[in-house]
Amino acid sequence: MAGILLTFALTILLSCQVFAQVDHTANTTRRIEGYLSELEKVGFSGAVLLEINGKNVISKGYGYRNLESKEKNTSNTIYDIGSLTKQFTASAILRLEMQGKLRTSDTITKYFHTVPSDKSTITIHDLLRHQSGLPSTVGKDYDPITEVDFIDTVMKAPLRSIPGKHFSYSNIGYSMLALIIEKVSGQSYEQYLYENLWKPAGMETTGYSRPKFNPDLIAVGYGKNNVAWGKPTSKEWNGNEPYLHLKGNGGILSTTEELYKWHKALMTDKILSKEAKQKLYHPKIRENENESHIYAYGWDVFKTDRNTFRVWHSGTNNIFYSDFMRFIDEETTFIMMSNESNRNFDRLDFVLAKMVFDKDYEPVLPIADNETNQNYSREIFETVLKKGLDEAKLKYESRPSKTNILEDILNAKGYELLSQNKYDEAIAVLTMNIIAFPKSSNAFDSLGEAFMSKGDKASAIENYEISLQLDPTNGNAKDMLQQLKK
Repeated sequence: MAGILLTFALTILLSCQVFAQVDHTANTTRRIEGYLSELEKVGFSGAVLLEINGKNVISKGYGYRNLESKEKNTSNTIYDIGSLTKQFTASAILRLEMQGKLRTSDTITKYFHTVPSDKSTITIHDLLRHQSGLPSTVGKDYDPITEVDFIDTVMKAPLRSIPGKHFSYSNIGYSMLALIIEKVSGQSYEQYLYENLWKPAGMETTGYSRPKFNPDLIAVGYGKNNVAWGKPTSKEWNGNEPYLHLKGNGGILSTTEELYKWHKALMTDKILSKEAKQKLYHPKIRENENESHIYAYGWDVFKTDRNTFRVWHSGTNNIFYSDFMRFIDEETTFIMMSNESNRNFDRLDFVLAKMVFDKDYEPVLPIADNETNQNYSREIFETVLKKGLDEAKLKYESRPSKTNILEDILNAKGYELLSQNKYDEAIAVLTMNIIAFPKSSNAFDSLGEAFMSKGDKASAIENYEISLQLDPTNGNAKDMLQQLKK
């Protein structure tokens, strides 16, 4: 009897998912809340939700959803979530597979009748993992196009690579998946997702137009220097949904609280079975790949130094920005949405994750992205090119108060020079960036790439190693160091 009870107890234990508790204190939450308040002062506009150890500890809005009418962002503000749409498309495909209506191993010839020979081996699995070889886009987000013309254009487009061999991010691949969902289910893309994903998760404020959004809660998007871009729903759509340049790969509207409901639903077997979720995060991989860092089905999956997995994706149209980061094994989740894409804040979830997992980490407050700092950054760039790095450094050290360089401007200028094979000029500009931002992993990563492009292997390794020390999660630096040290 004792043996039976022991066996039963072990069976129960093994059938339960075991989570690692994060070393969390109320002070961590207070530090993060204080940091977010400071970010608002230098221009952050959006909403943030943070879960630690399975508990929602922060859910707030910052800045304005409408600057003109001074309406504040809240946890109920509705944003364009961009490429976070892809996780819903991927989950819908797996749901259809659970229902016996398709297989991820099916080739697209089963669903489209005009597939040329070079694309005939592309599978649903290839589309999901961005390994179909198809180009990223065949038109702009809001360009009108019929389904017939879209399919015809895609089928005529040259492949970037042989299907199934290499990663190549493709938005149109996910639009094709949306069409497959409609063909197999007999429903519109949005309706199938609502009935099979969103409604079971309790999500009534997510979709393209189905929920009849309160228009006052939809955020106005803003470009550089607060130039109003407008609301996604004011753009040209194909009736109640975007055209196929966007449908299925982006453009869904939602809130941070709604995505949290989706996260909670994925933590159960209510919508996707254990087998389907295993496939969602850990699908069949290509030769020479390992599962420490892959693009799975609508999610980027990365193995942490804590031997846990980070499941992440971001989305942007360069106006709206969203970021969804889940440490499933540790029941810790970060959700950020913004109506003003800005490099200072677009990696906010990564910063917050460091604050949670590293008690000693002190984030650096970003430089305000205003016209004064934009103009000053361009002055420093011109000084580097015309008078040299030493003169630019002196100019920087004697800069006026409340004036500073914007890291992303020098970074972009450096890459412009790299694209023109002006290696020494690029190295000088990117070196100026690390002088101004000595704790920026990205600045050292970029300088490492510049030295690598020039052929200076030793300097490239040195800078990639510093980048990795500053940010141990920098997968690009790890990959580059592996290549350089071979």
